[in-house]
Amino acid sequence: MIRSRVRKIVVVVGMGAVATATALALSPFSASAAPTPTVTTVTGPATVVTGHAVTFTASVSPFKTPAPVTKATGTISFTITGSDSSTISCTGGNSALPLNGKGKAVCQVAAGSLLASASPYTVSATYTGDANFGGGAGVLSQSVTSAKTRVVLTYDTKPASGSATTFTATVTGGPGTLPTGSVLFSVTATTGVVSKAHCNPGGVLQPLSPSTGATPVSQATCTLAANWFKVPVASKTSPHPMGTWTVSASYTGDANFGFSTTSKRGTSKI
Repeated sequence: MIRSRVRKIVVVVGMGAVATATALALSPFSASAAPTPTVTTVTGPATVVTGHAVTFTASVSPFKTPAPVTKATGTISFTITGSDSSTISCTGGNSALPLNGKGKAVCQVAAGSLLASASPYTVSATYTGDANFGGGAGVLSQSVTSAKTRVVLTYDTKPASGSATTFTATVTGGPGTLPTGSVLFSVTATTGVVSKAHCNPGGVLQPLSPSTGATPVSQATCTLAANWFKVPVASKTSPHPMGTWTVSASYTGDANFGFSTTSKRGTSKI
């Protein structure tokens, strides 16, 4: 309740004449103006791909008053939760991110954090408010799509008639995380007749695993035993026999990375 007190002002006009005026003086305990209501919104990229870095922006509106201008202060806290209940942090932490001069706070998410397997993510931003601006919260649902992949096929030594060979399939995708799953190998040798060969051990489907080294990549290997590719011996009818081989490697994909395939072929003669 606002209380007021009455102060009487006595004004002397001429001799013997007295006029009395009454004025209201607000008590020093009067209530101040209520904070300006605000709305907090959260925005993110239109498209997010597995493993890529992302920036979310929280905006407070209005963030300033008309003249005399007073700008909103305070902080915003972010909460990022995946559909699998996993939680993601902004680089530098999620809490108490200060508003800038335009009423915004930015949350940067590092590469490798957001995955299609946990999509969609719920991104919440809560503004604390200050003496002049009320607090509030905003929510964004952010979808994440699977990343494209690429398969590169190499061998330890160039295939030669009668020799064992090991092929390695290297699968790469988005930054910050590695593809998982398996690679399907298909091996065909044509040396007068068409024949199929299988990886030994493990058969045609080989698991991916991280490579060793400073920057690991996902790889699967297929070892082909001796004589998987054998050129026939020379004869009068075929003095320079030749054989061809084809090896394909197909990545089957997982929840975060898409299917891809490649092949390599070669020839050998005696």
